[in-house]
Amino acid sequence: MTNVPKLRFNGFDGEWSKKKLVEIADRITRKNKKLESNLPLTISAQYGLVDQETFFNKKVASKDLSNYFLVKHGEFAYNKSYSNGYPFGTIKSLKRYDMGVLSSLYIVFSVKENVNHLFIDSFFDSNHWHKEVSTKTTEGARNHGLLNISPMDFMSSAIYIPINMVEQEKIGSFLAKVDQLIELQTQKLEQLKKLKRGYLQKMFPQDGESVPRLRFSGFSGEWKEERIENLYTVGRGLVLSKNNISAEQTKNNPFPVYSSQTKDNGLLGYYSEYLYENAITWTTDGANAGTVNYRKGKFYSTNVNGVLSSDEGYCNLMMSNAINNVAFKYVSHVGNPKLMNNTMKDIKIKYPSKPEQNKISDFLSKLDQMINEQSNKIDALKRQKKAYLQKMFI
Repeated sequence: MTNVPKLRFNGFDGEWSKKKLVEIADRITRKNKKLESNLPLTISAQYGLVDQETFFNKKVASKDLSNYFLVKHGEFAYNKSYSNGYPFGTIKSLKRYDMGVLSSLYIVFSVKENVNHLFIDSFFDSNHWHKEVSTKTTEGARNHGLLNISPMDFMSSAIYIPINMVEQEKIGSFLAKVDQLIELQTQKLEQLKKLKRGYLQKMFPQDGESVPRLRFSGFSGEWKEERIENLYTVGRGLVLSKNNISAEQTKNNPFPVYSSQTKDNGLLGYYSEYLYENAITWTTDGANAGTVNYRKGKFYSTNVNGVLSSDEGYCNLMMSNAINNVAFKYVSHVGNPKLMNNTMKDIKIKYPSKPEQNKISDFLSKLDQMINEQSNKIDALKRQKKAYLQKMFI
């Protein structure tokens, strides 16, 4: 049999049924004419349907929301905007709110009663619907970041579903539990990050203070204050072609390459040479300007980063956090956000004796290890879910 998934629960057999979306779902064109909702939404591939203010830190919708689609809890929306990793856009159901509004550029629909909602929800988390949508649009038909696919063509796209509703429910419930587990572990990660932020606030002197509010026993006295150029050599990374970088660490390319802080803590790949060892980097311009990181070991840094290096034996993990606590105040927001080398040189930071630096660094290292382990656990769960999605649907 060809129309069966690779992975299936015991007790179920037979081929799945091929259905057009219009057969199992109703398109929704309900407008917000009576202004039942004033909550403009957007679709995030990671967070689903979320309100714009939470996602963008501002509302980007029009003031008049009466011509927007009114979307109710459990209904689906297709964002035709394509992005890196999501070549055919994103489809999500509304879970966080009772209702909200979406631009009429979205395609909104609800599944019929004879189809399990959780099954469809998980199906659209997979990429099995991409092939069908790809036949209805072409690369050349893309316009201003939107896929050129009509609501009629989208609703006529076909999907495979089990004939047996019990199998649908079994698959939907199982994957919903995986999502709940990922959400639970994500909450634990956020709690750890929040805990670290709290410690950082108390373990470093705040404005107008010369000692921290929380301190390890055995240490006293005021922290020193000094300009960064008197503590570190202030440099910058170099341009490096992506063609010279390998995605994985190899014998020929053993050294990590760090770029902007946008992904994987700035890890871009691996290279045959290194520029720095046990140094501090910060992003000089762009949305993440001023983000500071300690880089342990030998590494290469691209010219997106400024670099602080020293042979004085400072505990750079502790010092990087001290700098991170104040660097954001010096980011220029005239045009593109930036924190250039000449500004970094003049920043003053407070720091303790080297024994106290070591104590703080050891503590922060343990916290970072806990955060990394929790993050790795979430990544493993997401990889597992991706494998399930690939094998449990057609």
